[in-house]
Formats: sequence, C-alpha cells, structure tokens
Amino acid sequence: MNSNNNNNNDSSSEDDIQVYETLTKLPPANELLPRKLTIDIDVKSLYPLKSLPQFFKTYVPFLEESTQRNCAISETPINDDNRTLLDYYDENKQNLVYKRFDQLDLGKRTSNDRTYFATLIANFKRAQPRVYFRGEALFDQKLTSCTSDQIQFDSNFESGNLFCAFKKSENVYDLVIQNDINTRGNTQWFFFSVTGAKAGQTIQFNLLNHLKSGSLFNEGLQPAVYSIKDNQLNGTEWCRDGFNISYFKSPFMKEYPLSLKKKYYQLRFHYTFKHNDDKVYFAHSYPYTYTNLLEFLNTQLDDQERNQHLSRKVLCTTLGGNTCEVLTITQNTLQRRAYRKGVVFLARQHPGEPQGSYVMQGIIEFLTSNNPQAEYLRQNCIFKIFPMMNPDGVVNGNYRCGLEGSDLNRRWKKPNKYLHPSVYYAKKYVKGFSKERQIILVIDLHGHSRKQSSFVYGCAYSSQVKTIERVFALLMAKLNPFMDYPSCTFRIENSKDKTARIQLWRELKINWVYTYECSFYGQQKKHFQVKDYLNCGVSICNALSQIVKDTSKEFTNQANVPDIQQQILEELGKMPQTDDQDNGSDSSQSEAELSDDELVQLFQPKTYTTKQKNYLKQQEFNNKKKPQPVNPKSTLNSQKASILQESPSKNSDQKPPMSSQKPKNTLYRIQAPQRLRQIEQAKQPDPPLMVDKSVQTDDWMYRQWLIQMGKMKKQQEFLSVTPTRNIYKSSSQSVTRFIVKNSSTKNDRGRVDSISLVSSGLQNKLISSSQQRQMMRYSGSNFMS
Repeated sequence: MNSNNNNNNDSSSEDDIQVYETLTKLPPANELLPRKLTIDIDVKSLYPLKSLPQFFKTYVPFLEESTQRNCAISETPINDDNRTLLDYYDENKQNLVYKRFDQLDLGKRTSNDRTYFATLIANFKRAQPRVYFRGEALFDQKLTSCTSDQIQFDSNFESGNLFCAFKKSENVYDLVIQNDINTRGNTQWFFFSVTGAKAGQTIQFNLLNHLKSGSLFNEGLQPAVYSIKDNQLNGTEWCRDGFNISYFKSPFMKEYPLSLKKKYYQLRFHYTFKHNDDKVYFAHSYPYTYTNLLEFLNTQLDDQERNQHLSRKVLCTTLGGNTCEVLTITQNTLQRRAYRKGVVFLARQHPGEPQGSYVMQGIIEFLTSNNPQAEYLRQNCIFKIFPMMNPDGVVNGNYRCGLEGSDLNRRWKKPNKYLHPSVYYAKKYVKGFSKERQIILVIDLHGHSRKQSSFVYGCAYSSQVKTIERVFALLMAKLNPFMDYPSCTFRIENSKDKTARIQLWRELKINWVYTYECSFYGQQKKHFQVKDYLNCGVSICNALSQIVKDTSKEFTNQANVPDIQQQILEELGKMPQTDDQDNGSDSSQSEAELSDDELVQLFQPKTYTTKQKNYLKQQEFNNKKKPQPVNPKSTLNSQKASILQESPSKNSDQKPPMSSQKPKNTLYRIQAPQRLRQIEQAKQPDPPLMVDKSVQTDDWMYRQWLIQMGKMKKQQEFLSVTPTRNIYKSSSQSVTRFIVKNSSTKNDRGRVDSISLVSSGLQNKLISSSQQRQMMRYSGSNFMS
C-alpha cells in the first residue's frame, strides 16, 4: 500500500511539472490586455503644422547680457492717425513678404463692417471643424504667393502665431500677430522663426498689434531666442536676447469697435544674427507645447520607479479633438489611504502663459522622485493634477482663449459641457474628489506679463492681514526665493468672479485656493530661466510638506512641535495693513469676443447661451414683422373674398358678425372683471349686463355669454353656502369685502362697530339678507395686523 501511495504522489508531482511546463511554453498573452502606460503623441490642429526641434534636451543656464547697445538703424517716425491694419495693408501690399497661408487674400473685405484683419474663424457645426477667413472657407480660396525676399518668416508650427510680415525698408520688418481663433483680438503672445539672415546682420522687428497698454519690455524684458546653429555648436538652449527694445502705442486702431478709437500697442526690438544659414526662433517666453507635455509624461511613465506612484486618465476630449489628461500621484499602498488629504493643481488655462507648464513639470518631477519630502507627501496626500487645461489653444497658437473664442478661466461658474469640456469635467471631477476626502490646497498656475517675481492671488472673507487664507502664501514666500509676498493680493473682484479660484473657494469652502503667477520677466530685473520655474514647483511642494506635518501631529506623536500655522498668523499680525490693490492684473477681454449673431453661426444650438437664444427669438420675431412680398394673384383672391363676406344676405337685411371677427358694436363687448378698490362709500351700481338677442346667432358671442352667466350663477351659489367662520377667506373671492376704519380714538381691537356692505352692480339682485348679516366691518386700525 505504501508503495502504491508513493507511486500516486510521484505521478501527481509529475503532472504538476507537466502542467507548469505547458503553461510556460504557452504563447505570450495578448498585447492589448496589459495596461498601457505611455500616451500616443497625437496632436490635432485646425491646419497642417510642421515639427519643431527638440527643445530643452538639457537645461543649460545662460548668462545675462546687457541690453544697452547702440544701433545704427534709424527709427521711422510714427504718425498718430486713425488707420486700421486693413488700411495699412492697402498702402503696403507690395511689400508683403510673408503670410501664414497662401490662401489668405488680405485685401478682401466682408459684406458687413466686421472685417477683422488677422482673425481666422472655425466653424464647428459639422463633424469636422472648418476654417474660414472673411466669410469663405480658407483652404478653398486661390493660392497667391508673396514677394520673395532674402529673409524668410515662418509660424506654421505648434504654438506659432505670426499672421503676416511686411518689409518696411532694408533690415526693417513690420509683423502682425494672429488673433486668437474665433475672436477679434487677444494678441500678446508671439512665436515665429526667421531664416536667410547673414552673420552679423542686424534686423529691426516691429510687432504692430499687441493688446495690453503696459509691458515688462519697457523694464528690461528681452524676447526669448533659440538658434539652431548655436545649439548644434555650443549646446545653447533658449536664452534672452535682443536690444533697443521699446513698447509703445501703435498708430493703428482696433477693429472692435471703431467708434471707441482704441489703439493697439507696438513692440520694437533689434537682433544681430550670429551664423550664416541659421534658423532662429523668437518668442514672448520659453515655449512649452502640447507635444512637450506628452513627451514629458511618457518619460515619467516609462520610468519603472516613477510610474509606481503615477497614473493617468483621459478627462475628456476637447473641441478640437485633443485629449485633456488628469494625473493622480500618491503612494501605491492602502496604508493610511483614508486619512490622506486632497491636493489639486491646474495649469495652462491660458495657452500663452507657458510658465505654468514649467512649474507644473517641476511639481510632477518632485512628487514622483525618491526625495524624503516627496515620499512623505505621497503617504499623506493624494494629488489630482490637470497639466494642460487648454491644449487646443496651445496647439493653435492662442494667447488667452480656446477654439470657442472665450477665456476658460472665466467659465467656471456655469461651464458649457460642449463648448468648455475641460472646465466642465474638471470642475465635476474636483467636486466629486472633495466628497471623497478633505481638499486642503488648490493652485491654478499662470504667467504674468506686467509684474515681476512670482506671487499669488488669494481669496479672503475680510481685508484683515491676519487671516488663515494668507498663511500658506507667506509660507511659500519664505521657502521660495523667487516669490514676493508683498505682491500677493487677497480679494474678490467682480471681474474675476467666474474664475476657478473664486468659484472653487465659494463652492468647496477651501481656505487655500490660489492663482499662482510667475512673471514673464524675472526678479529684480534678472530674467527667470527654465530651472527657476522648475524650482518654483519644488518650493510649493516643500511648503506643502510642512503644512501636512503640522496638520497630522495626532498621527505622528509630535505634540511638542510648535504650531507652524500659529507662528505664521502671529507674523502676519505684525505686518502693516495693505490695500490689496492689483495694479497689474489683466483687464476683461469681453470686448475681443465675437458678437452673439456671429457665434450662433459657428456652433450647434445646444451650446447657445440664454442671451443667444433670446437674440434668435427676437430675430425671428423681427422677420415675421417684416412685410411679405405682394403677390398680385393673392391680392385679387383676398379682395374677392372680402367682397363676398361684406355682401348682405338674401333672406335678411342685416347679417350678424362672423365668429372669426371681433364685433364692432359696444353692446357685444363683455367687460373684463376688475378688482374693487377700497373705498369708504359704496359705489353706484353698474348698469346691468346687456346682451342683444342677435348675439345668439353668433356662436362665439353666445358661448361667451353662457360662460359669463355660469360664473355669476356659481358665485351666487358659493355665497349662499359660505359659513360665518370662513368669512375671511370668502370675502377675498366675492364681490364684497371688509373695510378697516379707525372710527374711534381708543385702541379697541375687535369691537364690532357697525355693518356696512360694499358691493358691485349686482348687489340688489345677488346678495340676500342672510349674506348681509355676514358682512361686518371692524373698527381698529391694527385688527388685521
């Protein structure tokens, strides 16, 4: 028996070995089953785009250069007249050397007065959006080339937005920036390339149509410059260069509206090329494209150590077909997961502010690293990150808006699901996250073009300095050398009521909700470099780690550690009172948006606002009121019909009025019931209702007479059965009512003084003696109060 058992055991073990071998020899599993970490780089634009070079392979710092250089190029005097960009083109069309598309007919005018010179319209009523220029489809228009020149411009790449260029004179070029898609303005960001210049050649660039009245270019800011040859020879990345820089009022008026006579502002700078046959890129700041974001996320997801703490999810698909991502960063364990706090970061609501993306990249790199502070944050927090809220605007070179033509950071109060999908789903996502756990911090990352350093906009219930809303801002300023706390403001402005900061602060009741602004320039007239923006993100995380340690003492047994928040509040109490005035904030951009009659032609009816729906109703009503074209045949038929209707009947001398027409005799009119006024004296009875017998032949009038008589009969029946205790209710429904009169000097409440009756003309016929006994008048002015 033992031998048999041993044989059975041996056979079972052999079977297990065979099963294991067969399993190991099976073909590999389906490649679609494992979770895909990386993201497909699929960038969708309204028009074909060229690829950009690989910027920032390594973050190489650059040396500051003095902007005080002498230039031999004479400045062209500018006349202060009332010309528009269209007038400028008519005068200088022979000098046109570049336009973004060969299909552009810049001299073409629309049928109405809304000829926006540098605006492209995107129509989304079809499945695929179509681009229009001045009333016609852009790519259906004829190709017309420009005058050839030694210097060649280009902006047909991601985030590029140069619309056209004119050669004003030798080595002097006038440039026009493209408006945001579906808007008539919002021109501040610029990004273009120049080729064909010789080594040592100095060129003057004049950007004619900037939006803002003030700029840091007058305080020392230089354009961002990237040279292909310099990068290949010396490894130089983006740097700041240019000289003889000035920013002033342009002679050209804005096209919205012309009656206001508002003018653009102009940027002028010079640049000396260093190499022959070089391609040089110029931008307002260091660009950060949608492709850069996807490549960066793929590097994080490919890293075996970092991807353990990072997961991605597609939040939604934008209007232009691009994907908006949401990232989650936390410790991949269940330990203390229920006690972890919530933190939310957002960036790039305004596509022309790339500083927010660099700060966001610094935050993601730090939180997924092996730094002890990062590990502590992952163990105690769950981070929800929206790295790029407006990818459509970034791809198509917009400065402030998305493809729908509106500022996404002014749509957080009631976002439209179809026009603003990223805002709609992000707000829904954050509100659901707040129900899951406590959110302690929300930061929206932006860039600022008028103020130096970095700072925050916060919310506060009062203007006092010592408030909890200011605690985290001061802590960040202490840990971040690039942040200036006196530049921070804590107030709620009506112009910013619909921003993410104010709406999330109000709806979620979170104290620390900030808009974090990084300057386009730098600090103390020294330019920020890319590493500085990355370090700003790291400083935010370091400040957060101290706050989290301070709020979780009960779990770490550190009750003897001083309260950091209390220390900050005491320090805030010693600071002087500030007025919290933001002199450099951006103004409202509503004047640059298209009108309602233009927007309703570009989007589906389900996207219309209440104002636009009311506009369409008013337009339909006006169209109905317009006189219709007269048809001679219809007029003859109508005249014959009217003659037949007015002809007398053969059997009777007078024909009763038709039911479809209103009677002209006043005896046929039935007076509408009117509410009796409170009077002291009884009204004179109205004359009895008179109904002519001939009315009975008219169906309509006869029905009205029956209805009126039925109402009178019901009223009489109601009054006859009304009990005394319900006299207060029945009095308001009958033709009679009480009159309160103070007939005595004494304050005698509720004394029955006398009985009076106020009734209509039907008093004698409809009111019985029993009803009169129910009608009582009470003296005392305060009886019914």
